[in-house]
Amino acid sequence: MNRRAYPYRRPHPDAVSTSGWTLREDDGAAIPLPSALIDWDYQTNLGLECSIDVDLDEVRETSGLPPEAELALTTIWSSSGSGLRMLAHRITLHGTGVRTVQPAFTVPGRDSGGVLTLETQLVLARRLNNPDPTGPRRAGSVLWRSRTHLRLQGDASQFPMAVVDFPDAGYPADAPWHLEIGRNLEAATMGSLLLLVNSRTPLVLEALRKANKASPAERMIHSALRQDVTRLMIEHALDHEELDDDSAFEPDTLGHTLLGVVRTHFPDTDLASLRSVRRGDPALLSTRIQDAVGLFAKES
Repeated sequence: MNRRAYPYRRPHPDAVSTSGWTLREDDGAAIPLPSALIDWDYQTNLGLECSIDVDLDEVRETSGLPPEAELALTTIWSSSGSGLRMLAHRITLHGTGVRTVQPAFTVPGRDSGGVLTLETQLVLARRLNNPDPTGPRRAGSVLWRSRTHLRLQGDASQFPMAVVDFPDAGYPADAPWHLEIGRNLEAATMGSLLLLVNSRTPLVLEALRKANKASPAERMIHSALRQDVTRLMIEHALDHEELDDDSAFEPDTLGHTLLGVVRTHFPDTDLASLRSVRRGDPALLSTRIQDAVGLFAKES
């Protein structure tokens, strides 16, 4: 575990304690936050809450802070899928004794995706002239920190989605989806891929919302989407002429993901051969991808 060295004293670990995050279900019940939500989809909002006990006297005494030091407890959530980072909760702590703080907020599904990180910090709220030379003095000095991670959308092979109004976003009004793909092969996959779903296509939205509970007709929409996304990713890989079968990338990077998609669907064909097919007969390449993906196959 990496441990950061701070240039000032910090409280004793027992000065702050937390019950851990819980997830509010539809019936109002709260369950311990799991490490992953396999059946999560972009229409599922996440109601999160926890309880944190802060012993203000212990914090000040063991970190070298005077009694007048003003503290603040903050919680920030961030999503690797959407790239958003939002302040969800902040409270200023005065006085003495043990304070119990219960952050509670909702993370919108359409703003989520990938790995959701919850970071809670106890910080010095205001700069002070601390008589203790070893104690913190700058506003924002971190006294205590806790991080929790929640993987959304099942496994790492999936990537985030966002629902947008296509005309407002500059896309054709009746198109059901659009895949945005970054150009930097070294960049993180979760920040390089974004599936935009048109808010004006209720059939597609409903099919994606149901996920594993989709009807046969809705599974056909899943199949069409899977094929189209796979085709776009393979073509994107072929567009990078520097990419070859010997290329190596760190896991969870765009280059690693693109190569994985190509090798999964064309394990016996090298990239040079696929580029040759594309140059000579791009329609044939598209048909071969349909076959490799199993477009509209019974198991789709």
